[in-house]
Amino acid sequence: MPEGVLNTRQINALRALLERRDFTPEDVALLDYHTLSRMPGIGGKSLNIIRGWLAANGLDLANSPDDYRSSLRFCRLQERLVKARRLLEKNGYEVAHTPVDEEGGGLHTTGFSSP
Repeated sequence: MPEGVLNTRQINALRALLERRDFTPEDVALLDYHTLSRMPGIGGKSLNIIRGWLAANGLDLANSPDDYRSSLRFCRLQERLVKARRLLEKNGYEVAHTPVDEEGGGLHTTGFSSP
């Protein structure tokens, strides 16, 4: 597929998100990266295609990170961690967060204790 061209999957996902049949690159550029990355049918490859299409038009998604592949994984990991925390708290566990080191590296753990 040529750079800067959307395929049917991305077109249909954007139509569903924007709730209209026709849209412009400017309409899509107003979308938040994180909102778009959570849409059904939009994965890393689709985000690459959409961002390539926008770049061909001199645009990018709002709040787009530079390294969007790792950011997409990070967003999905964070979403799973929030769900796990809610489940633990719902079942009477206390969840304690550990601080993240200042450089952003290292292992990030969460401790919990039973009721």
